Amino acid sequence: MSNFLIVAPVLIPLSGGVVLVAAWGRSQFSRLLAGLTVLLLVIVGFFNLYWVRSDGIKVTSLGDWPAPFGIVLVADLFSALMVLAASLAALAAVIFIVFAHDLWQQKYILPIMLMVLAGVNGAFMTGDIFNLFVFFEVALIGSYALMAVGGRKLQMEAAFKYVVINVFASTLFLIGVGLLYAEVGTLNMAHISQRVSASGEQNIITAAGMLLLVAFGIKAAVAPFHFWLPGAYTYIPSGVASFFGGVLTKLGVYAMVRVFTLVLGHDANLYQPIFISIACLSMVVGSFGALAQRELRNLFTWDIISQVGYMIMGLGLFSVASLGGAIFFIVQYIPVKTSLFLCAGTIEKLCGTGDMSKLGGLARVSPILGVVFLVPALSLAGVPPFSGFWGKLALVQSGIAGATWESYTAVAFALFSSLVTLLVMSKIWQSVFW
Repeated sequence: MSNFLIVAPVLIPLSGGVVLVAAWGRSQFSRLLAGLTVLLLVIVGFFNLYWVRSDGIKVTSLGDWPAPFGIVLVADLFSALMVLAASLAALAAVIFIVFAHDLWQQKYILPIMLMVLAGVNGAFMTGDIFNLFVFFEVALIGSYALMAVGGRKLQMEAAFKYVVINVFASTLFLIGVGLLYAEVGTLNMAHISQRVSASGEQNIITAAGMLLLVAFGIKAAVAPFHFWLPGAYTYIPSGVASFFGGVLTKLGVYAMVRVFTLVLGHDANLYQPIFISIACLSMVVGSFGALAQRELRNLFTWDIISQVGYMIMGLGLFSVASLGGAIFFIVQYIPVKTSLFLCAGTIEKLCGTGDMSKLGGLARVSPILGVVFLVPALSLAGVPPFSGFWGKLALVQSGIAGATWESYTAVAFALFSSLVTLLVMSKIWQSVFW
């Protein structure tokens, strides 16, 4: 039973996706099965989190092959929280797809989304850096297909850019993994962390780390590697956009936190200034980019860049408190951003457009939608007592406690970006709901 709970986050959506492909064209059955599959995954996620919280970290080796030869899956608090958050986002997205999308879209989207979810959960759970790459690719291959559902010209243009950039990032990822393996002789992340500090070729380790940083930075859409993201989620089906916006870029952030604390944490002083610079740039570029938008999904996509900056800030400060704040911020951000994309999709469904210049008065027409938007919007802006406030407070306190000019700079950028985000959310409320 214990081994099943570790494997289930990958096995359940993978099996569900295979069954949906086998049941191609049976729309009622497919919708029901997709919903039940993701609901079961949420239940398993709660059990996993409770189990790890009670008994500590759990590890299983598939096929009984010991590390570093076997595929190792690890359940700790971080991975269990991420699996649960991603599963909840997938459940909300699937419900929206079932009720708001056409049947021809559903038969393509639902099985592929389950495959993507299997890859995402596998990346969260793996204890092996090569299998982190493999699960990344499983998720990305499915996302390539989902980006193309519909086949409109602008959509295919965005999908092509998305594929090319992510293939480039994956190539860098694979080269970095190869350099690490050549130097330390293992792919197990716990084993690598024990061997890299004793390596006589630190230049090779540093080169591998820089390659991984760029690869994960592209996948997380941090500035200056964010150029592929604006527009990427604008033309795809809104249910897919809500899942992608809530989960996919956070997969890149998760990989950065995991690798640069566990695997390459011995050389934190080298990476800290880089992460702080990336965080500050992302916060400013993303928040001002969002402020300039008139289309809701474009705006929320730019905001992803800004909010990822807060997550990287916690990694750059590199203290227990800042990493805890970053992890909390990541976990709470997934349902917040998923909710906002779903609100955008609902507005598009009701009004036929997401262009704010053509909208207005929705608070009178649909007050429930106004409330559903307002709660995650205030959380995103960091207004107390909503969840985003506590995440930002933890990061700001960590920055002040760091007592260096870099940490104070990060705090200043974080506070300024929060004010701009509040202005952006006020702009949406005034244009769309008032």
